[in-house]
Amino acid sequence: MFDNFEVTIIRSARRKTVAIKVDLSGVSVRVPENLPQDRIRELIAEKSDWVQRKRQVAEQKRQAIAAQEQHGEHLDNGSRILVQGRQMPLELREDPQMGVAEESGRLIIRGPNAVRAEPEQRRALVEQWLFARAVQELHFCVDVYKQKVGVHPSIIQIKDYRARWGSCKADGSIQLNWRLIHAPIHIMDYVVIHELCHLHEMNHSLRFWSEVERVDPQYRSNRQWLKDNGWRLTL
Repeated sequence: MFDNFEVTIIRSARRKTVAIKVDLSGVSVRVPENLPQDRIRELIAEKSDWVQRKRQVAEQKRQAIAAQEQHGEHLDNGSRILVQGRQMPLELREDPQMGVAEESGRLIIRGPNAVRAEPEQRRALVEQWLFARAVQELHFCVDVYKQKVGVHPSIIQIKDYRARWGSCKADGSIQLNWRLIHAPIHIMDYVVIHELCHLHEMNHSLRFWSEVERVDPQYRSNRQWLKDNGWRLTL
């Protein structure tokens, strides 16, 4: 316990420096294996103002996520769905044919019981539409940037990840999170470029980041945007 909050200490024999992290899971500090406990407390005390500011931001984010989840459970006329960085109003229409479509900047749910449907049914329909849109947009994005990166992935898979935006495997396959459909296009581009560049460098070395920067000169700001706003990319 430190000043009324818990601190998770992670020791590593390979670590030479101290790194303090504050996120939704709390405060953690990564330290060299033999660093004394008293020294750890001193280092956290030196950063106490920064830690408190970060904890406040994390609490605000936690509250916003809870509100966002509640919103997603009650999709109704006028609800807004985030699609490629744009808030798209939802409209429910009674119609003999069931389906979801984009019309004039609005997302339309049609069906015999669209207005009376259970919120879970509406959410499932919207998620199906978003997933299909993600498959289309992400494959198009890969087709564009694989030429610029100069690689040929063996397969592209659109996945339902909770804790990552993409991955690249040694077999040349690339996996991308369908929730990227919520992100602005330049953020989707960044993630695709990032994973394609791993086909050159299966690490995060200077050579890897140099390759990312060659294709996406704004990758630093895009990467930071994703760190700050990734939690928003959900229904």
